[in-house]
Amino acid sequence: MNDFKKTYDARARRLLINFWLYNVGVLALITLIVSLISNSWSAKFLVPSLILVLLIGTLLTKFLLIRANKLIMAEIGGVQSSEQSAPRLFNLLRSICMSTGVALPAVRVIDSETNNLAVTELNKGIVNFSVTQGLLENSSLIELEALLAASIARVSSNEARHSSLAVMTTGLPLLVKQNGTTIDKILTLHCLPLSAAQRRLRKELNNDRDFNADSAGVGVTRYPPGLISAFEKFGPTSNIDSSFGSSPLWAINADSDEYGRPEIEDRVAALREM
Repeated sequence: MNDFKKTYDARARRLLINFWLYNVGVLALITLIVSLISNSWSAKFLVPSLILVLLIGTLLTKFLLIRANKLIMAEIGGVQSSEQSAPRLFNLLRSICMSTGVALPAVRVIDSETNNLAVTELNKGIVNFSVTQGLLENSSLIELEALLAASIARVSSNEARHSSLAVMTTGLPLLVKQNGTTIDKILTLHCLPLSAAQRRLRKELNNDRDFNADSAGVGVTRYPPGLISAFEKFGPTSNIDSSFGSSPLWAINADSDEYGRPEIEDRVAALREM
């Protein structure tokens, strides 16, 4: 697990640095082109221009990350929940968090008959579990515990943070396409085209991350049949639109997933071998 934590933490930092460098680089290129076209290039303006580009690039990066955060949560949906409204969910979460040493996440409940949950860590150390009402109503205690344990494993390995940042940075054009404002679209004109962003996001997200989370979750519950039952029962009714930029953050992926995630049948087969 420690190896996974170091790996995902390094990948998350690399995503942030590359996103900042990309924004600064594009601004620097635009500044250079404008200067050459207008014949206003002068060595004495070099340092002030670089400082201004760095400042604007940093502000742009910060603003785009804030917008990506809001776009992801808008796409996932849900309202803040409490222990009074969902006691079974909070009791299970608290028990798993105590046994794994993970802080209790914020919980949102989505008014949907589908059966799924999304894990996001859009800001470092601030984790959100977004659970559909359908999953709360239709899952047994063992099935819900298994899904929560696998999701907590994503947090403890830093995979949730890495995946969230991948969606916020590399997948930003996909988020803007779904729910972005006109300003969002203007400020992301320099980003990759949708098809390229989707390919990069698929490359960034390790295909083994689901298998690793499932295995770690079962390591907590000590009961593989619980997660197997949840996948077989809820796989056909997870109903996550694979075109959504946030789809890699959901626990149960669609069969038509476009980000290289294994199909539910493959995840079940791997669990049966444990």
